[in-house]
Amino acid sequence: MNNYQIAEKLSTPIAIVNEHGGLEWKNDAFELMFGVDAKDWLKEGSRVVGGERGWLQDFFMDGEEHRAVDVEIEGRTFRIEHIMEVPDYSSRSVALWFEDVTQQRQMEQAKSDFTAQIVHDLRGPLSGIQGTLEFVLSQEGNKLDSMYSDLLQEAQRESERMMGLVNELLDFSKIEAGNLVIEKEPVRVAGVLKRAVRSLQQVASRDEVFLLSAHGRDVPGVIGSVEKLTQAIINLVSNSLKFTPKRGLISVGAQIVRNGDLPESIVITVTDSGMGIKSSELAQIWEKYKQSGNRSLRGGGGTGLGLYIVKQIVEAHGGEVTVASLEGVGTSMVIKLPVKKASDTGVITASRAAQ
Repeated sequence: MNNYQIAEKLSTPIAIVNEHGGLEWKNDAFELMFGVDAKDWLKEGSRVVGGERGWLQDFFMDGEEHRAVDVEIEGRTFRIEHIMEVPDYSSRSVALWFEDVTQQRQMEQAKSDFTAQIVHDLRGPLSGIQGTLEFVLSQEGNKLDSMYSDLLQEAQRESERMMGLVNELLDFSKIEAGNLVIEKEPVRVAGVLKRAVRSLQQVASRDEVFLLSAHGRDVPGVIGSVEKLTQAIINLVSNSLKFTPKRGLISVGAQIVRNGDLPESIVITVTDSGMGIKSSELAQIWEKYKQSGNRSLRGGGGTGLGLYIVKQIVEAHGGEVTVASLEGVGTSMVIKLPVKKASDTGVITASRAAQ
């Protein structure tokens, strides 16, 4: 045990754990923090339940060596981080570092709850403003002076933009708190695309942008949330509308990727003829608060959360989202979703993004 003399004296809990949840070695800080109870929750963390791996098994997966997970242990939250594999034992073993982040999580939860409450309080007045503007502008025989009509239409656009920002903040607070619940039910992808395009058709027409949807009749369904998948497509189309000029085109489509004769996944694309994104900015657009350097053609800014939310929703469905773009030509956002069986139905919760 001389190899571990330095770790022995550290004030942070460190342990060497095998793939079966057994403790091979621990330092004094680990013993002081967890005592004899550690063997129980480590064993639990190594189990497979209902086809889902226990959190401990993540540290024995191939791929990235540096892994970290947040785990609830005896009423507290610990960030458990992979240090290294340890080859000195008969079973595969890893050295793990345990950091108590309970207070940090509580502070983040309080901030998230405050944000959610403020956002919730803003939605009511905004909905009232939107309804009033829509009512006034929809009246037949309305003989408003063109200047007043233009001002009301501009107010309507800005209220729509504000509602979008408010909804993004609400979703973001749920994601950060690990409370974005995704229903797992059969979803008709064709219906999701139709619903998303229909909700933005009027906005696209007002901005003089052609918005089209195209997909085959044989597109299979997926398992997930109709509401959240529709929201993801709406976010992508809304993003395209910001950067596609008048007389431009936005197309929304879906196609099947097959494994032999069986459908394996569905690929949904949102492609525009907008200004495109610089290659140096492509990698960061899915990060929170990150935006491309392009200025919206429709005016107004954003939260920088729309594409981040899309990524969280898609990954919660077991899919992935990517982007391809050429400056001055356009951008294509691509969502790939697995085709699952109806037996996969249930409820899942979209957890916080990787730390």
